[in-house]
Amino acid sequence: MFKLIAVASIANLTSAVKIGDSSDPLGRNVDTTVHQDMHISGYNGADEDEIMDNIFSKFSKEGLTSTGHKTGQKLLMKDDAKLAAGQVLEAAHFLGPTEVPDFLNAHFEDSWNHFDQNHEGWIRYEETHTFQRFIQGSLNKFALAPGSISDLASGGAAYNAIVPVGTPVIAVGRQ
Repeated sequence: MFKLIAVASIANLTSAVKIGDSSDPLGRNVDTTVHQDMHISGYNGADEDEIMDNIFSKFSKEGLTSTGHKTGQKLLMKDDAKLAAGQVLEAAHFLGPTEVPDFLNAHFEDSWNHFDQNHEGWIRYEETHTFQRFIQGSLNKFALAPGSISDLASGGAAYNAIVPVGTPVIAVGRQ
């Protein structure tokens, strides 16, 4: 009798649990997220760095010696770098998906040659963030951001409170 009650209780519990099925009619799992649905919190540097870490980690490979032994150094190859840079531009909402190819065609080669000066076909993983910020140029969310090194509007008088009295003040902004 106890087993019958336990089975009935389990049947009632399982009928209360709803399991969602997001697969398409052929049974494939399909992600319906579109570019406009993706958001990152306030475009701060930590968000951008996390996105770059995830993408460049996926595309970087461990280097090998001429005899095929692993070096322990992660490298990003040129072909992979272009794909990764495009993904970062889109994932961090610098550009829309349709704008990425034209932007990369215009800026990738010069940026790559700036970092791969010996034309080896790879850069070290440690250089990937700087490479990405270089290729982004003015698309970088830090360009002219309040408080950044390029911010010329909020300096001067706004910071006079922390400057010792009698220090010569240099005007900040357009002359």
